Amino acid sequence: MTVPADQLHRESLVIDTCSQFGPSVYTPEMLARLDELAAQGASASATVQDLTDRVFAGLVRHELPDFWTAWDETGVDVVSLTVGAFGERPWSYDNAVRDLAQWTELFEARGDRLLKILRADDFERAKAEGRKGVLLAFQNATHIGDDLDNLELFHRLGVRMIQLTYNSRNLLGDGCTERVQTGLSQFGVDAVKRMNELGIVVDTGHCCDATTLDAIEVSERPVAVSHAFCRSVSDHDRGKADDVVRAIGESGGYFGVVVVPFFITDHPTASLDHWLAHVDRAVELAGVEHVGIGTDWGEELPKQLVDMLNEEMRAADFGFRPEHRVDWAATVDGYRSWRDWPNLTRALVDHGYTDDEIRGLLGGNFLRLFRSAAG
Repeated sequence: MTVPADQLHRESLVIDTCSQFGPSVYTPEMLARLDELAAQGASASATVQDLTDRVFAGLVRHELPDFWTAWDETGVDVVSLTVGAFGERPWSYDNAVRDLAQWTELFEARGDRLLKILRADDFERAKAEGRKGVLLAFQNATHIGDDLDNLELFHRLGVRMIQLTYNSRNLLGDGCTERVQTGLSQFGVDAVKRMNELGIVVDTGHCCDATTLDAIEVSERPVAVSHAFCRSVSDHDRGKADDVVRAIGESGGYFGVVVVPFFITDHPTASLDHWLAHVDRAVELAGVEHVGIGTDWGEELPKQLVDMLNEEMRAADFGFRPEHRVDWAATVDGYRSWRDWPNLTRALVDHGYTDDEIRGLLGGNFLRLFRSAAG
Protein backbone atom coordinates (compact mmCIF):
# COMPACT_ATOMS: atom_id res chain seq x y z
CA MET A 1 0.00 0.00 0.00
CA THR A 2 1.36 3.40 -0.99
CA VAL A 3 2.01 5.82 1.86
CA PRO A 4 0.48 9.30 1.36
CA ALA A 5 3.09 11.72 0.05
CA ASP A 6 3.10 14.02 3.07
CA GLN A 7 3.44 11.09 5.47
CA LEU A 8 6.21 9.56 3.35
CA HIS A 9 8.04 12.88 3.41
CA ARG A 10 7.74 13.24 7.19
CA GLU A 11 8.84 9.67 7.91
CA SER A 12 11.77 9.58 5.47
CA LEU A 13 15.30 10.75 6.15
CA VAL A 14 15.45 13.85 3.93
CA ILE A 15 18.92 15.05 2.89
CA ASP A 16 19.54 18.00 0.58
CA THR A 17 23.04 17.38 -0.75
CA CYS A 18 23.59 20.99 -1.86
CA SER A 19 21.51 23.35 0.17
CA GLN A 20 21.19 26.78 1.61
CA PHE A 21 21.18 27.00 5.40
CA GLY A 22 17.49 26.68 6.07
CA PRO A 23 14.77 29.12 4.97
CA SER A 24 15.60 32.67 3.90
CA VAL A 25 15.47 35.27 6.67
CA TYR A 26 15.44 39.04 6.15
CA THR A 27 14.54 41.21 9.12
CA PRO A 28 13.77 44.94 8.65
CA GLU A 29 17.23 45.67 10.06
CA MET A 30 18.84 43.35 7.52
CA LEU A 31 16.94 44.93 4.63
CA ALA A 32 18.05 48.37 5.78
CA ARG A 33 21.63 47.12 5.91
CA LEU A 34 21.24 45.72 2.38
CA ASP A 35 20.17 49.15 1.13
CA GLU A 36 23.20 50.67 2.84
CA LEU A 37 25.63 48.18 1.31
CA ALA A 38 24.10 48.57 -2.15
CA ALA A 39 24.47 52.35 -1.89
CA GLN A 40 28.12 51.88 -0.94
CA GLY A 41 28.73 49.71 -4.01
CA ALA A 42 29.66 46.66 -1.95
CA SER A 43 30.28 43.40 -3.78
CA ALA A 44 27.70 40.63 -3.74
CA SER A 45 30.12 38.34 -1.90
CA ALA A 46 30.73 40.88 0.85
CA THR A 47 27.01 41.64 1.09
CA VAL A 48 26.04 37.97 1.38
CA GLN A 49 28.63 37.52 4.11
CA ASP A 50 27.41 40.59 6.01
CA LEU A 51 23.80 39.38 5.94
CA THR A 52 24.85 35.84 6.84
CA ASP A 53 26.75 37.18 9.85
CA ARG A 54 23.55 38.88 11.02
CA VAL A 55 21.52 35.68 10.70
CA PHE A 56 24.13 33.73 12.65
CA ALA A 57 24.26 36.38 15.37
CA GLY A 58 20.50 36.26 15.71
CA LEU A 59 20.45 32.48 15.96
CA VAL A 60 23.26 32.47 18.53
CA ARG A 61 21.18 34.88 20.64
CA HIS A 62 18.15 32.56 20.35
CA GLU A 63 16.32 35.05 18.15
CA LEU A 64 14.60 34.44 14.77
CA PRO A 65 12.18 31.72 15.98
CA ASP A 66 10.39 31.74 12.61
CA PHE A 67 13.57 30.37 11.05
CA TRP A 68 13.22 27.08 12.92
CA THR A 69 9.45 26.89 12.41
CA ALA A 70 9.83 27.28 8.66
CA TRP A 71 12.65 24.73 8.54
CA ASP A 72 10.58 22.21 10.50
CA GLU A 73 7.77 22.63 7.98
CA THR A 74 10.07 21.68 5.09
CA GLY A 75 10.73 18.25 6.58
CA VAL A 76 14.42 18.47 5.58
CA ASP A 77 16.55 16.69 8.17
CA VAL A 78 20.10 17.31 6.92
CA VAL A 79 21.64 19.91 4.62
CA SER A 80 25.02 19.88 2.94
CA LEU A 81 26.23 23.43 3.44
CA THR A 82 28.91 25.21 1.39
CA VAL A 83 31.46 27.10 3.51
CA GLY A 84 34.20 29.47 2.41
CA ALA A 85 32.59 30.67 -0.82
CA PHE A 86 31.59 34.25 -0.08
CA GLY A 87 33.38 37.22 1.45
CA GLU A 88 36.05 39.60 0.25
CA ARG A 89 38.22 36.74 -1.07
CA PRO A 90 35.94 34.02 -2.55
CA TRP A 91 37.22 30.44 -2.26
CA SER A 92 40.18 31.38 -0.07
CA TYR A 93 41.76 29.60 2.88
CA ASP A 94 40.93 32.62 5.04
CA ASN A 95 37.25 32.49 4.06
CA ALA A 96 37.08 28.80 4.94
CA VAL A 97 38.64 29.28 8.37
CA ARG A 98 36.37 32.25 9.10
CA ASP A 99 33.23 30.31 8.17
CA LEU A 100 34.26 27.23 10.14
CA ALA A 101 34.90 29.36 13.22
CA GLN A 102 31.44 30.88 12.82
CA TRP A 103 29.87 27.46 12.48
CA THR A 104 31.71 26.21 15.57
CA GLU A 105 30.17 29.05 17.57
CA LEU A 106 26.70 28.32 16.23
CA PHE A 107 26.92 24.58 16.88
CA GLU A 108 27.97 25.30 20.46
CA ALA A 109 25.24 27.89 21.02
CA ARG A 110 22.41 25.99 19.33
CA GLY A 111 23.15 22.37 20.02
CA ASP A 112 19.49 22.08 20.92
CA ARG A 113 18.58 22.61 17.26
CA LEU A 114 21.70 21.74 15.26
CA LEU A 115 23.96 18.70 14.89
CA LYS A 116 27.27 18.70 13.03
CA ILE A 117 27.40 15.70 10.70
CA LEU A 118 30.74 13.93 11.17
CA ARG A 119 29.86 10.28 10.58
CA ALA A 120 27.09 8.30 8.93
CA ASP A 121 25.23 7.56 12.17
CA ASP A 122 24.78 11.31 12.72
CA PHE A 123 22.25 11.57 9.87
CA GLU A 124 19.79 9.25 11.56
CA ARG A 125 20.63 10.67 14.96
CA ALA A 126 19.64 14.15 13.79
CA LYS A 127 16.25 12.90 12.64
CA ALA A 128 15.64 10.81 15.75
CA GLU A 129 16.46 13.74 18.03
CA GLY A 130 14.49 16.31 16.05
CA ARG A 131 17.59 18.37 15.30
CA LYS A 132 18.81 19.71 11.97
CA GLY A 133 21.97 18.08 10.67
CA VAL A 134 24.57 20.18 8.88
CA LEU A 135 27.23 18.58 6.70
CA LEU A 136 30.01 21.13 6.20
CA ALA A 137 31.33 21.07 2.64
CA PHE A 138 33.59 22.94 0.23
CA GLN A 139 32.55 23.65 -3.36
CA ASN A 140 36.15 24.31 -4.36
CA ALA A 141 39.45 22.81 -3.27
CA THR A 142 41.26 26.15 -3.60
CA HIS A 143 40.83 26.46 0.17
CA ILE A 144 43.69 24.01 0.67
CA GLY A 145 46.12 26.00 -1.47
CA ASP A 146 49.06 23.84 -2.54
CA ASP A 147 49.32 21.95 0.76
CA LEU A 148 47.61 18.58 1.08
CA ASP A 149 48.11 18.70 4.85
CA ASN A 150 45.35 21.32 4.89
CA LEU A 151 42.94 18.50 4.05
CA GLU A 152 43.68 17.00 7.46
CA LEU A 153 43.25 20.41 9.10
CA PHE A 154 39.85 20.95 7.53
CA HIS A 155 38.80 17.40 8.31
CA ARG A 156 39.61 18.04 11.98
CA LEU A 157 37.50 21.20 11.77
CA GLY A 158 34.53 19.18 10.56
CA VAL A 159 34.59 19.33 6.76
CA ARG A 160 33.33 16.05 5.35
CA MET A 161 32.81 16.73 1.63
CA ILE A 162 35.02 18.64 -0.81
CA GLN A 163 34.25 19.43 -4.43
CA LEU A 164 37.49 19.11 -6.36
CA THR A 165 36.84 22.18 -8.54
CA TYR A 166 34.24 24.85 -9.02
CA ASN A 167 33.64 26.02 -12.61
CA SER A 168 37.20 27.09 -13.43
CA ARG A 169 40.58 25.37 -13.36
CA ASN A 170 42.42 25.04 -10.07
CA LEU A 171 45.50 23.10 -8.96
CA LEU A 172 43.56 19.81 -8.86
CA GLY A 173 41.87 19.86 -12.24
CA ASP A 174 39.38 21.55 -14.57
CA GLY A 175 35.86 22.71 -13.88
CA CYS A 176 32.88 22.44 -16.18
CA THR A 177 33.08 25.93 -17.72
CA GLU A 178 36.85 25.94 -18.32
CA ARG A 179 37.74 26.71 -21.96
CA VAL A 180 40.04 23.68 -22.38
CA GLN A 181 39.11 20.71 -20.22
CA THR A 182 41.45 17.97 -19.13
CA GLY A 183 41.31 15.69 -16.10
CA LEU A 184 43.00 15.61 -12.72
CA SER A 185 46.49 16.93 -12.24
CA GLN A 186 48.96 14.85 -10.25
CA PHE A 187 48.19 17.12 -7.31
CA GLY A 188 44.52 16.33 -7.85
CA VAL A 189 45.21 12.60 -7.87
CA ASP A 190 47.14 12.93 -4.62
CA ALA A 191 44.34 15.01 -3.11
CA VAL A 192 41.73 12.37 -3.93
CA LYS A 193 43.86 9.68 -2.33
CA ARG A 194 44.35 11.78 0.82
CA MET A 195 40.61 12.46 1.00
CA ASN A 196 40.01 8.72 0.80
CA GLU A 197 42.40 8.16 3.69
CA LEU A 198 40.81 10.85 5.84
CA GLY A 199 37.20 10.01 5.11
CA ILE A 200 36.22 13.11 3.13
CA VAL A 201 33.62 12.60 0.40
CA VAL A 202 35.07 13.34 -3.05
CA ASP A 203 32.54 15.62 -4.75
CA THR A 204 32.63 16.33 -8.50
CA GLY A 205 29.48 18.44 -8.90
CA HIS A 206 31.08 21.32 -10.83
CA CYS A 207 33.99 19.33 -12.30
CA CYS A 208 34.24 18.80 -16.03
CA ASP A 209 33.52 15.33 -17.37
CA ALA A 210 37.20 14.38 -17.68
CA THR A 211 37.95 15.41 -14.10
CA THR A 212 34.90 13.54 -12.84
CA LEU A 213 35.84 10.35 -14.68
CA ASP A 214 39.41 10.61 -13.41
CA ALA A 215 38.16 11.00 -9.86
CA ILE A 216 35.96 7.92 -10.22
CA GLU A 217 38.93 5.91 -11.53
CA VAL A 218 41.44 7.14 -8.95
CA SER A 219 39.23 7.08 -5.87
CA GLU A 220 39.16 3.90 -3.80
CA ARG A 221 35.83 5.03 -2.32
CA PRO A 222 32.59 5.92 -4.13
CA VAL A 223 32.45 9.44 -5.56
CA ALA A 224 29.60 11.95 -5.30
CA VAL A 225 28.10 14.40 -7.74
CA SER A 226 26.41 16.42 -5.02
CA HIS A 227 24.41 18.63 -7.40
CA ALA A 228 24.18 18.48 -11.18
CA PHE A 229 21.82 17.38 -13.95
CA CYS A 230 21.84 15.42 -17.21
CA ARG A 231 23.26 17.19 -20.23
CA SER A 232 21.34 14.87 -22.54
CA VAL A 233 18.14 16.41 -21.15
CA SER A 234 19.36 20.03 -20.95
CA ASP A 235 22.42 20.94 -23.02
CA HIS A 236 24.36 23.14 -20.60
CA ASP A 237 27.99 23.17 -19.46
CA ARG A 238 26.97 22.50 -15.84
CA GLY A 239 25.38 19.17 -16.73
CA LYS A 240 27.01 15.77 -16.84
CA ALA A 241 27.32 13.61 -19.95
CA ASP A 242 25.52 10.27 -20.01
CA ASP A 243 28.72 8.24 -19.71
CA VAL A 244 29.64 10.15 -16.57
CA VAL A 245 26.25 9.57 -14.93
CA ARG A 246 26.50 5.90 -15.87
CA ALA A 247 30.01 5.66 -14.40
CA ILE A 248 28.78 7.16 -11.12
CA GLY A 249 26.24 4.38 -10.81
CA GLU A 250 28.60 1.60 -11.88
CA SER A 251 31.16 2.70 -9.29
CA GLY A 252 28.67 2.85 -6.43
CA GLY A 253 28.53 6.64 -6.34
CA TYR A 254 25.80 9.23 -5.92
CA PHE A 255 24.18 11.74 -8.29
CA GLY A 256 22.17 14.61 -6.76
CA VAL A 257 19.75 16.35 -9.14
CA VAL A 258 19.46 20.15 -8.89
CA VAL A 259 16.28 22.23 -9.08
CA VAL A 260 18.02 25.24 -10.64
CA PRO A 261 15.61 26.61 -13.27
CA PHE A 262 18.11 27.85 -15.87
CA PHE A 263 20.11 24.63 -15.66
CA ILE A 264 17.33 22.07 -15.98
CA THR A 265 15.72 23.75 -19.01
CA ASP A 266 16.06 26.63 -21.45
CA HIS A 267 12.28 27.05 -21.40
CA PRO A 268 11.29 30.46 -19.99
CA THR A 269 9.04 28.80 -17.42
CA ALA A 270 10.75 25.96 -15.56
CA SER A 271 8.57 23.42 -13.79
CA LEU A 272 8.94 20.31 -11.67
CA ASP A 273 8.26 18.31 -14.84
CA HIS A 274 11.60 19.56 -16.17
CA TRP A 275 13.25 18.49 -12.91
CA LEU A 276 11.61 15.06 -13.07
CA ALA A 277 12.98 14.55 -16.58
CA HIS A 278 16.49 14.81 -15.13
CA VAL A 279 15.64 12.49 -12.26
CA ASP A 280 14.27 9.94 -14.72
CA ARG A 281 17.33 10.13 -16.94
CA ALA A 282 19.74 9.85 -14.02
CA VAL A 283 17.81 6.84 -12.72
CA GLU A 284 17.92 5.26 -16.16
CA LEU A 285 21.69 5.73 -16.42
CA ALA A 286 22.96 5.28 -12.86
CA GLY A 287 20.21 3.22 -11.23
CA VAL A 288 17.61 4.52 -8.80
CA GLU A 289 19.74 3.55 -5.80
CA HIS A 290 22.45 6.05 -6.86
CA VAL A 291 20.31 9.17 -7.37
CA GLY A 292 19.18 11.84 -4.93
CA ILE A 293 18.42 15.53 -4.59
CA GLY A 294 20.82 18.44 -4.22
CA THR A 295 18.51 21.38 -4.85
CA ASP A 296 21.15 24.14 -5.09
CA TRP A 297 18.20 26.54 -5.23
CA GLY A 298 15.44 28.15 -3.24
CA GLU A 299 16.86 31.35 -1.79
CA GLU A 300 14.28 34.15 -1.56
CA LEU A 301 16.33 37.24 -2.43
CA PRO A 302 15.57 40.96 -2.36
CA LYS A 303 15.91 42.61 -5.76
CA GLN A 304 19.06 44.57 -4.82
CA LEU A 305 20.85 41.33 -3.95
CA VAL A 306 19.58 39.58 -7.08
CA ASP A 307 21.11 42.29 -9.25
CA MET A 308 24.41 42.14 -7.36
CA LEU A 309 24.65 38.35 -7.57
CA ASN A 310 23.75 38.21 -11.26
CA GLU A 311 26.65 40.54 -12.00
CA GLU A 312 29.18 38.88 -9.71
CA MET A 313 28.42 35.28 -10.71
CA ARG A 314 29.71 36.10 -14.18
CA ALA A 315 33.01 37.32 -12.75
CA ALA A 316 36.22 35.31 -12.98
CA ASP A 317 35.97 34.05 -9.40
CA PHE A 318 32.83 32.06 -10.24
CA GLY A 319 33.36 31.19 -13.90
CA PHE A 320 29.87 31.64 -15.32
CA ARG A 321 29.39 33.40 -18.65
CA PRO A 322 26.29 35.01 -20.23
CA GLU A 323 25.44 31.85 -22.15
CA HIS A 324 24.98 30.02 -18.84
CA ARG A 325 21.77 32.00 -18.21
CA VAL A 326 22.43 32.59 -14.50
CA ASP A 327 19.49 34.55 -13.08
CA TRP A 328 18.94 34.69 -9.34
CA ALA A 329 15.39 35.97 -9.91
CA ALA A 330 14.35 32.80 -11.75
CA THR A 331 11.90 30.36 -10.19
CA VAL A 332 10.53 26.87 -10.76
CA ASP A 333 6.79 26.39 -10.96
CA GLY A 334 6.04 24.24 -7.92
CA TYR A 335 9.32 25.09 -6.19
CA ARG A 336 9.47 28.84 -5.78
CA SER A 337 11.58 28.69 -2.63
CA TRP A 338 13.30 26.20 -0.31
CA ARG A 339 10.15 26.21 1.80
CA ASP A 340 8.50 24.24 -1.02
CA TRP A 341 10.78 21.22 -0.50
CA PRO A 342 7.84 18.85 0.26
CA ASN A 343 6.58 19.45 -3.29
CA LEU A 344 9.57 17.48 -4.57
CA THR A 345 8.38 14.41 -2.68
CA ARG A 346 4.82 14.95 -3.90
CA ALA A 347 6.12 15.17 -7.47
CA LEU A 348 8.02 11.88 -7.12
CA VAL A 349 4.93 10.16 -5.74
CA ASP A 350 2.69 11.51 -8.49
CA HIS A 351 5.29 10.50 -11.07
CA GLY A 352 5.03 6.86 -10.03
CA TYR A 353 8.18 6.12 -8.03
CA THR A 354 7.63 3.53 -5.31
CA ASP A 355 7.81 4.34 -1.61
CA ASP A 356 11.14 2.55 -1.22
CA GLU A 357 12.59 4.28 -4.28
CA ILE A 358 11.50 7.65 -2.92
CA ARG A 359 13.02 6.96 0.49
CA GLY A 360 16.29 6.36 -1.31
CA LEU A 361 15.98 9.44 -3.49
CA LEU A 362 15.16 11.63 -0.50
CA GLY A 363 18.18 10.64 1.52
CA GLY A 364 18.82 6.92 1.85
CA ASN A 365 21.03 6.78 -1.24
CA PHE A 366 23.30 9.58 -0.06
CA LEU A 367 23.52 8.06 3.41
CA ARG A 368 24.83 4.85 1.82
CA LEU A 369 27.39 6.83 -0.18
CA PHE A 370 28.51 8.77 2.88
CA ARG A 371 28.89 5.61 4.95
CA SER A 372 31.11 4.11 2.25
CA ALA A 373 33.12 7.26 1.58
CA ALA A 374 33.46 8.86 5.01
CA GLY A 375 32.52 6.26 7.61
